[in-house]
Amino acid sequence: MLFRSDRPTAILAAVAFAVALLAQVLTFGVSLTPDRYVLVLLAPALVLGRGRRFLLDFVPFVALIVLYEESRGIAHSLHPTPYYRPQLDAEKFLFFGHVPTVSLQDWLWTGSLHWYDQFLSFMTRVHFIVPPTLAFCLWLKRRALYYRFAATLLVLSYAGAFTFWAYPAAPPWAASFKGLLPPLANPAGTQAATSPLPTDSGPLYHLVSDNPYAAVPSLHEGYAMLVFLTVVLLAWNTRWRWPVFGVALLYPIIQSIAVVYTANHYVVDLLIGAVYATVAVFGMRRL
Repeated sequence: MLFRSDRPTAILAAVAFAVALLAQVLTFGVSLTPDRYVLVLLAPALVLGRGRRFLLDFVPFVALIVLYEESRGIAHSLHPTPYYRPQLDAEKFLFFGHVPTVSLQDWLWTGSLHWYDQFLSFMTRVHFIVPPTLAFCLWLKRRALYYRFAATLLVLSYAGAFTFWAYPAAPPWAASFKGLLPPLANPAGTQAATSPLPTDSGPLYHLVSDNPYAAVPSLHEGYAMLVFLTVVLLAWNTRWRWPVFGVALLYPIIQSIAVVYTANHYVVDLLIGAVYATVAVFGMRRL
């Protein structure tokens, strides 16, 4: 274990994390980029007396994640024209001619934000902070666990970036713009436009190239599945395996509903992302 602390110190570290997170959200919004979120995690590390060790372990990880984000942008620059039909046809094949995004929006979207729109839009944003939060918890438990998780996340990310270049895929919202699907709303964008919170990206992310598609594989699902598998595998040999399995499974399920409903991904994208994550997790465990 990296550290042992008494209960008051652990509580103080949790308070430091909560205060730092609240300050960042109020200042920059919920979509915290890794270069900003690492400052949130630094607060409890300092309280625990592990600030220097934290920086040595996490700064290279964050730098490689930022480099992955740039790789996504480069992939789009090299191959900017996406494919529309293959994933759309596969979606219709799986669902007997229906597209779940269209069905969900016909059922739930009324033209104005409801509590479930806000919740699902929020879930698409916490996708960026759940994996580093788990990484930090693993780091506190044992650095070897952290390094395994970080390496797996990086392998998954860069495999995704390579696929974005090899097969740039249009998400449902882009197919809607193309006229291949009925008009689709963007609840996440509507919430961001009406939210009192800012949406400023981190200082490094102003320099990162954008990729407006990045649909196959779905790394929303890939990261969620990575989190799920990591937590379940850690608990598998304990008496808590099934309660942990049930609770942890909620995260990829909710994340899947969120990205399909907000027209960011087809279900096909999610299935491919889940396969990528599973291969990355068990491949890294073998190594």
